[in-house]
Amino acid sequence: MNLVELLLATGLLLGSSAASLGVWSRVSATVVADRQKLGQLESLETEVQAVEARLQAPQSDPFGQPLSCEAQLQRLVARLESQPPRAGVVRSLELPAGSDLLLVRLRSGDQERQRLYSPAAFGGCGGDPAQPPGPGSSPGDGVGRR
Repeated sequence: MNLVELLLATGLLLGSSAASLGVWSRVSATVVADRQKLGQLESLETEVQAVEARLQAPQSDPFGQPLSCEAQLQRLVARLESQPPRAGVVRSLELPAGSDLLLVRLRSGDQERQRLYSPAAFGGCGGDPAQPPGPGSSPGDGVGRR
């Protein structure tokens, strides 16, 4: 093999090696970014489950009567504000005017989740606080009424 062939073969080997390393570099960067995104999504889903668990916890007034939807929402907002979200998760709470709903927005990095909650959907509303529920009523009896 003469010197020209040797230099040409070496150049081809170096070029293909550099291209291969570039491909591996891009693949590893993509894997790292996907793992970070997956971690963000897991944090968001864990926080969503924690919010739902707090909403499903039964609430009653000091006399043992179920609370109205408005009172349930106020207590839920107070509990959520007193307990910080997981590390890396930003939580915002909104109470749309004139409704018994709570809008929870969770953000982690560039991922975002929004959930609209109603205590009535979880059977947590006792209706009018001045009227206790009757003996034949079930927790889901006020769902869907407005």
